[in-house]
Amino acid sequence: MPDPYSQRAKAFFDQYQQLAFEEVHDAWLHYLPEDPGYALDIGAGSGRDAGALAKRGWSVLAVEPAEALRELAERSTAELPLQWLNDRLPELEEVKACGHRFRLILVSAVWMHLPPNQQGEALNTLSELIEPGGIIVITLRHGPGDDERTFYETSRSELETLANDEGLTPMAVDDSPQSDQLGRDAVSWETLVFTTVKTGARHEPA
Repeated sequence: MPDPYSQRAKAFFDQYQQLAFEEVHDAWLHYLPEDPGYALDIGAGSGRDAGALAKRGWSVLAVEPAEALRELAERSTAELPLQWLNDRLPELEEVKACGHRFRLILVSAVWMHLPPNQQGEALNTLSELIEPGGIIVITLRHGPGDDERTFYETSRSELETLANDEGLTPMAVDDSPQSDQLGRDAVSWETLVFTTVKTGARHEPA
């Protein structure tokens, strides 16, 4: 089946680049660790978020399976200390082969592409890759799909159950749906943040 993210790579690239990292991720940025480390951006798209993290001092591994979109993103971030990989959830075999554990794993606008029967494996993969005390950020898309892409229903409660099974602890964020930054009335988002810390300790705002 043709990949719309490669077929219309420039259109998606331009769409993602018109939004600022700080606006899209305002709900969780107060949890961003003060000391940068390794960050994994899964489904990195245009490189907007990976680039913003690199500028903040993070060593970023950006994962994007759509070849044409990845090529545009690599060119736009060529001056930044980023590494790009062709990989995807739920396995992330190329990422695992790098041998890193990550202080931050960002899964933005990706979860709705995973069939429900792959979501448990995907979260298991993330739990293997996160370092102790690190955070996993996952955004959930709610609303109708389009004619190009296949979206699956996402559920906050189901994701929290899967996370609990992996020994991950949810961190408090505003659980009200967030409006779509691209102005699509029928689309909303939720942000979930998990950590490996089970003591109840809360990261102080950065």
